[in-house]
Amino acid sequence: METETGCINDMKIYVNICITAILLFLNGLSKAQKPVNDTLVYLKKFETNKEKYIGKPFSLLLKDMVQLQPKKAKSDFREDLNNPLPNTSFTFSQKEMGSRPEATLSIRWKADDSPTAPIEFFEQEHNYFFTLNERNFFEKKIIKDIIVYKK
Repeated sequence: METETGCINDMKIYVNICITAILLFLNGLSKAQKPVNDTLVYLKKFETNKEKYIGKPFSLLLKDMVQLQPKKAKSDFREDLNNPLPNTSFTFSQKEMGSRPEATLSIRWKADDSPTAPIEFFEQEHNYFFTLNERNFFEKKIIKDIIVYKK
């Protein structure tokens, strides 16, 4: 009889663990971020609050963009030694850059003389996808201005 009682107790513990795990999983799902329905409206919130980001590293903006992260990035390169990378345009879909009208977040960078060769290489190598390499390159760049538009 003791073994039967032991088995029943073990079964109750197992059932309780399963129920707890299911409830934790469902709780996590309910707290998950909702998808962005309108990318332009979402990005305009950052443009409206750009004073929070101007003069700060790009990593702060990326951290605050919890619902949507850039998918592609295309930079403008100049031969100006004091400001070789004046701005970068970020898009939020897998579409080809400039192929169709889509919401774009354009960041004007604070002038610096950091080399642009790494990002030029990464953009070409990764077909403008915003990979970890690009993220690491831009994270410390200082934001001068934020412009959001649909082209």
